[in-house]
Amino acid sequence: MLCSAWMLRSSFSSSAALALAVVLAASAAPAQVFTNVVRSGSPRTSDPGSVTTTLTPTSPIGLRDCAGEVWSFTVNFSAGVSGTLASSLSYYIGIDAMSCASSSTRYPVTTGTAQCWPINQSPSLTFTNPTTPLSYTVRIESRWLVDPVAGNCAAPGTTQGTSGTNYLALLAFPPSDNNVIGTYTVTYDGTPPQAPANVIAAPAENSLVVTWNYATSISSDPDAATTSSSVPSDLQGFWLLCDPPGGLAPTDGGTGDGGTVDAAASGDDPTDTGCGASALASATFDPNDSAAFARYRCSDLMGPTATRGIAQGLTNGQSYQVAVVAQDLAGNRSTVALASRCVTPVPVTDFWESYRASGGVATPGACTVRRGRAGSGGGAAAVVLAAAALWIRRRRSR
Repeated sequence: MLCSAWMLRSSFSSSAALALAVVLAASAAPAQVFTNVVRSGSPRTSDPGSVTTTLTPTSPIGLRDCAGEVWSFTVNFSAGVSGTLASSLSYYIGIDAMSCASSSTRYPVTTGTAQCWPINQSPSLTFTNPTTPLSYTVRIESRWLVDPVAGNCAAPGTTQGTSGTNYLALLAFPPSDNNVIGTYTVTYDGTPPQAPANVIAAPAENSLVVTWNYATSISSDPDAATTSSSVPSDLQGFWLLCDPPGGLAPTDGGTGDGGTVDAAASGDDPTDTGCGASALASATFDPNDSAAFARYRCSDLMGPTATRGIAQGLTNGQSYQVAVVAQDLAGNRSTVALASRCVTPVPVTDFWESYRASGGVATPGACTVRRGRAGSGGGAAAVVLAAAALWIRRRRSR
């Protein structure tokens, strides 16, 4: 099968074309031609720690999905399609279920604003050979399902990619009115959550204790003088990042090096105890970059109501810049929220460590009572205490 870089149409052999009726009668509803939809290759399905993400066709496409995820659609024409025959098909993205069915809204338009665009995926769409004349599989990258013109999930076109819902449409080629064979609804969320606030780090042994605040101001009455605070319903949780990197083992199979983002930062130098030029503070640092994130991560994901966490696996005596990042259910991560100052983990000696260092042998929580021996000070002390208690009772009885 062949497909162009712009129109992306699939061409069938003449024998398959004769068996394939692809244009609906004007009065008929579009057939359910997109079946067995499978998503694969998203970086967020391999998030570290205890995070388990299973993506279904109804899960929204997040920013990180656009880094490598592919959707596979089985295209099946056996569901009552009728009309004239055609030898090729084309794939479009519309802002609603009907915008691709009219030349007045389908790109290119002579007047008005386009609301439906051919998918400009490059390299072109890939197809499997049909298992029957009525079925084959097409693979489309997530980013083109969000932005069919430029494939840019972070900054999609001014019309498409802004509503949260797009419609994949299959048309006979050349396109004409009322020839939409089928549509499939795709949802997406390209808006990262807001960053945490008031991040404070305190030293501990080989770790740091980090606290923060997180809430969104809301009000049922927009004219109300006061507002309340609530954690967003799509918030998944929080991560801690530490610079210089150390923390937990990287998850990218190597060093976890984020590349040039952090290579030039003096905060990346273990000898830089001043912790001045942190890579985390760089305007180019992107927590949604999987490699850079893995390099600096120093905690597992904490829940959406967490306001305190432990930055783990650090080195005593080394100064660290710490940041907190929020993550939503679409896998999008917020900008970093830096702690107010750099902090250095230090050894912590508690009472029992000092006690043992001084020769003590009791264990924490132990409490023992021994009977005094004859001639020992214990017996004399008991006599004195008993006499004191008797004297106090006599004074109270007076």
